[in-house]
Amino acid sequence: MNSESRLREKIKYMESVPSINRKLDRIISGDKNSVDNIRSYYKKNRAAYKRFHSDEGFMHFRVSKNGKLSDDDIYYQPNVISEHIKSGANVVELGSGMGANLLYLAKKHPDASFTGVDLCPAPIKDMPSNVRIIEHDYGDMPMIADDSVDVVYAVETIVHCSDKEKVFGEVRRILKPDGVLIVYDYALQRVFDELDETQKKAVALISKGAAAALIESAAEWERHFEASGLIKSVVNDLSKDTMPDLKRLASMAERVLERRISAWFFCTFFPLNFVGNIIVGYLGYDSFREGLIYNMEWIYRK
Repeated sequence: MNSESRLREKIKYMESVPSINRKLDRIISGDKNSVDNIRSYYKKNRAAYKRFHSDEGFMHFRVSKNGKLSDDDIYYQPNVISEHIKSGANVVELGSGMGANLLYLAKKHPDASFTGVDLCPAPIKDMPSNVRIIEHDYGDMPMIADDSVDVVYAVETIVHCSDKEKVFGEVRRILKPDGVLIVYDYALQRVFDELDETQKKAVALISKGAAAALIESAAEWERHFEASGLIKSVVNDLSKDTMPDLKRLASMAERVLERRISAWFFCTFFPLNFVGNIIVGYLGYDSFREGLIYNMEWIYRK
């Protein structure tokens, strides 16, 4: 079975199981990336992220450059970010979550200063002296001065934002001249309106199931960067390297959803945001294999 037919079969299967199908319209209907829903999503899934992504608190996908999954692959994104941090740098993370990236980088760069901006940051024990966390919407950061930051980075978080140009405009404001923005996030192969109905449903479930805005195409992302006055430096497609981790998560989601008793149990007794996260894992691998969704690395400069 090829990847496209597998994705279609998964959508048809979920539609055929009443306990799952009742959730699909609830996930897809309306905007799911309000501030309140994003907070709810991460609070309800925090333990799942610790269990299934990283017990250190990393919340992003592993990038496996040799095609074989390793626990060390979780450090790909922060290691790339680290290469751009110089002595004494001022660094800001958008969407710092459980703080794993901040703590990892703060340890590697003890003479740099780190600020995490997040809607619902998790408590961090033993906060290093060079780290501060601000609970705030990173689309508006009045607490950070103009032209004061050397590096801004965002790992799988800006996908939540409907107005990316507002975010990138704020990033440009706080960056120093020649400051760098590093973004890891998801993009479609084509614009949403050009997809067929099954693909649209898959993208809507993946997007809204993760409390995100509808995923945009890579071309749309790059127009947002450039409309904000940022200058392209590096663009990489990491989709192939993300596949081993996506396959791992899909296998776990299949064990839940393709057993009708467990599907009924989770869909009946667990919150919608938790069920949505399982469905994201269920569809993600095949959506990437089909080439419907990419995992991108963007580096832009002011």
